Amino acid sequence: MKKSKYIVISLCLALVLALTACGGEEKNYGPLLEQAKEAELYVGSLTTGLLGDTLSNSFFEWTVKDVRTEKEIYGKTAKDGKKFVIVDISVTNTTDEEYEIGNYDFVAYVAPDMDSGLTDTMDSFDDSMYPDQEMLAAGENRTGKLIFEVDESVEELIVDYIEFFGDEEMGNTNWFDLFV
Repeated sequence: MKKSKYIVISLCLALVLALTACGGEEKNYGPLLEQAKEAELYVGSLTTGLLGDTLSNSFFEWTVKDVRTEKEIYGKTAKDGKKFVIVDISVTNTTDEEYEIGNYDFVAYVAPDMDSGLTDTMDSFDDSMYPDQEMLAAGENRTGKLIFEVDESVEELIVDYIEFFGDEEMGNTNWFDLFV
């Protein structure tokens, strides 16, 4: 009897340790993301992710597959004191209808301030970039690059997408916290 109690207790401890080891991995978000949350630079519910994660909203799922910086890309050179941040994304329409989306739907925060910290994507000037606007059919996937021109000192940026509905109502927010 005593031996079976020890076996049960040992099995329970092993199960608890296994569940703890397999539990959700803690994400390491940067200080900019925490500051932007405190400044409430989002609407609705906020979903956050890191490089390689997939975020979902009412219209699509999107993944940031890669992020890098360059001083020159596709024949364009960043201004003095600036660099390009190139964000490779994949977007899949999860609705039953065609959906309009483009690089203008994404912005980046480089500081926790709506005025000085907000950066728009660059206009599409190469076929490998995510288009300025396009219709994405139900279930269709599109990959491309979002390009932001930021100060050379930027080490972290948040790529932001906010849901906008046909009646101009805003929904929820997705943020990718990226380190460059």
